[in-house]
Amino acid sequence: MPPPNATPNEEWQALAVQENLFALFRAMSSALPNGEIEEGARLSRHLTSPTNPMYKGVWATHLTSEEADAAIDETIAWFRSRHAPFFFWWTGPGTTPADLGERLQARGLIDMAEQAHELAEGIVSTASGAPGMVADLRQMNEAAMGQTPPGFEIGPVQTEADLQEFKQVLVEAYGMPEAMADGWLQAARAIGLDQLPWRMYLGRLDGKPVATNMLFVGGGVAGIFGVATIPSARGKGIGAAISLAPLLEAREMGVDYAVLFATEMAVRVYERVGFRLTGVRLNRYLWRNG
Repeated sequence: MPPPNATPNEEWQALAVQENLFALFRAMSSALPNGEIEEGARLSRHLTSPTNPMYKGVWATHLTSEEADAAIDETIAWFRSRHAPFFFWWTGPGTTPADLGERLQARGLIDMAEQAHELAEGIVSTASGAPGMVADLRQMNEAAMGQTPPGFEIGPVQTEADLQEFKQVLVEAYGMPEAMADGWLQAARAIGLDQLPWRMYLGRLDGKPVATNMLFVGGGVAGIFGVATIPSARGKGIGAAISLAPLLEAREMGVDYAVLFATEMAVRVYERVGFRLTGVRLNRYLWRNG
């Protein structure tokens, strides 16, 4: 955390984007039944049951060139021995060796640009990964909350019916396979909606579910995930509002900064509410068992 009332430096901002993500993985592993997590100086990994690769992954990789290939092979064997259908291998600031991505691809893992064809056609990314962004929650464009159509409302996901609508939006907005979208519902049921380490939000326009967001506070900052707006509701200020509303709640909790990693098409939406690019990119390489 930066000192109170201080502006965090560029290095802190870069690290905060991925530290929030790492804190999410820890929360998943501790909250879900039978979750596994191993953290080490060379790499960390987690494995939980929901049918979404966010719940299975490798991160904080700090390997030498000499040991990298053996460590990659051992890690793949670790997931395979546990019958994992897939996992993400994350890279970002500080990841070593520098050619880790190429080594992963040589073993059949695919980068974010390629994953759209398998995981979510509506999530457009480049081979270099997703841009990290940061915002000072004390300087957000709160006017965005008033620039939505009449009849738009944002509320927490509280019931099974809400969960189903949350899933419906992810599938429609991103072309996400139902099993992948259902992973978030499986976690909510296993943990309990009132016990989740993150908060789920649903936006409705005239009663119809049109937008989603998830807020997770960890690593000293607030992060948002699963921000989605169905195609028919885009261009109406809904994406900005669903992004901002949970962050204003985080500010009320005493959090000063927010982070995210964006899809290419969403950068301008996030800039409109107060985020700015950090120069950091996070990538994730997908392994599939088979």
